[in-house]
Amino acid sequence: MESRNITFSLPPELIKQAKIYASEHDKTVNSLVRELLEEELARSSRARIAAERILNLAINGPHSSVDPASIRREDLYERS
Repeated sequence: MESRNITFSLPPELIKQAKIYASEHDKTVNSLVRELLEEELARSSRARIAAERILNLAINGPHSSVDPASIRREDLYERS
């Protein structure tokens, strides 16, 4: 994967904490930022896909070949 440089402006205390955290986890700040961005973007993508599926169900209904009007109450609550 090709990489490009990008510059961030962050508060000095945040940079200090990021360096400490990355060091404690045997990572670089660069890899830490990359992983956090990838995780957030993947989470956002999964949420968008789930929302689209819910919207599709709301518009088209669940996939069933049974006509709800054909179901009798007695069939639903059959007693032995």
